[in-house]
Formats: sequence, structure tokens, C-alpha cells
Amino acid sequence: MDPNRIIQALKGTIDPNLRIAAENELNQSYKIINFAPTLLQIIVSEQVEFPVRQAAAIYLKNMVSQYWQDREPSLGEAVFPFNIHENDRTQIRDNIVEGIIQCPESIRAQLTVCLRAIIKHDFPGRWTAIVDKIGLYLQSQNSGSWYGSLLALYQLVKTYEYKKAEERDPLLAAMQIFLPRIQQLVTQLLPDSTIFSVLVQKQILKIFHALVQYSLPLQLINNTVITHWMEILRAVMDRDVPPVRFISSFFIV
Repeated sequence: MDPNRIIQALKGTIDPNLRIAAENELNQSYKIINFAPTLLQIIVSEQVEFPVRQAAAIYLKNMVSQYWQDREPSLGEAVFPFNIHENDRTQIRDNIVEGIIQCPESIRAQLTVCLRAIIKHDFPGRWTAIVDKIGLYLQSQNSGSWYGSLLALYQLVKTYEYKKAEERDPLLAAMQIFLPRIQQLVTQLLPDSTIFSVLVQKQILKIFHALVQYSLPLQLINNTVITHWMEILRAVMDRDVPPVRFISSFFIV
């Protein structure tokens, strides 16, 4: 699959004069093996213009949402409907967490939607390796990998948020690894009020909330653990509200 051909087609979707021809080109290409992984390569490449990367992220999100799940032919039909090829799925699973870590926020938002859909259909059966992948970056001394890996972990927790207690075993097994780490990390960052630190703290609290709000996993959270988390929450709530620096009719900075 030629990345430059896809890049030109994606660029054309942004130009009203070229949009129809560009969309036709993409519609003729998306079923070809290696198309979806090539989109992901374009998304993470800093050599590609940012609007093209955004267009690729949206296209990949739509593909994953529609074509990731295995589908059977409709009653009376012999032809199987299109699904993303398993080889392509493997390449995407192997690289999407890194994409979330590396990409800017507007692209990252599309990739997290992809990741949620992949987890829904593939974890734990086809993709137990996501636990190791998230753990690798969450344990890293490179703080630049923390926020993206926490976003990935949040997708895992959200997938199981509303499931019955007896259906949450795969998540709870993973959280045996992750819960002590995120508790240690948020405690470490509490004194740091920089924007990066606060974003990481916020994401950790969102993970904890999604984990416990409907079902308290007692095999994970004993009296000592819940006491530590309550102390963390108290420390956050006891902070002074930061001053408002600028007010306009549209937003506050």
C-alpha cells in the first residue's frame, strides 16, 4: 500500500474541489490489506501535514467502528461482509497505544475511540498483551508516556464500567497490576501543580472513579487501600482554587 497515494487522497477530502474524487479513491482502497495500518502510520508521522493526519484519524476511527467486529453474512447471503483483515488488526493493536502516547490531543481523541472499540471486541481473548503494553509505559521513568498510557488504561476500565461484577474479572486482574502504580503516581504528583502534573492526576482520578462507582471490587480495595484513596481525594479538594487569568464571553483561560 503506497502511503503517498493515501496521503494525496486524504488531502483531497479537505479541498471542496477535489473531495468527491478523493472520497471515491479512498472508497476503492479501504478494503485492500494494509490500508488501515497505513492510515495509522500516516496519523503518527510528524512529516505529514497536520490536517491530513486528522483526516486519517477520523477515517481510521470510522473504519474501526464499522469493520473491526467479525460479522456474518445476512440470512440468505453467501458473501461475508467486509471486516478489517486480522493481519491488519494485529498491526493496529501493536501500535495504537504508542500512537495515543505520541499524537497531539485532537488526534489522540480519535485514537482513543478506536482503542475502546478494539478492547470491546478483542480483550481479553485476542489481546491480553494490552495489559503488558500499558504497564510498560506506565512504569516508565519517561513521564512523557504517562498521560497517553493512562488514557489507554481509562478505555480499558470504561469498557467494563457498567458490566456485572461477575463479568469484570479480566479488568480486575489487570488492575491488580495498575491500581498500586496509579496510586503511587498520583501521590508522587500531588505537590506538583504544573499543567502536565494536574492532567495526569485528573486522569488517574477518572480511572479510579470509573473502576469503583458502580461496583466496589473488594478483592482490590481493602480498608488500607480505600483510606489512601480518600486521603488523595481530600488533598485534591483541599487545594486552593487557582485564580482566573482571563475571562471572555466565550471561555475562561
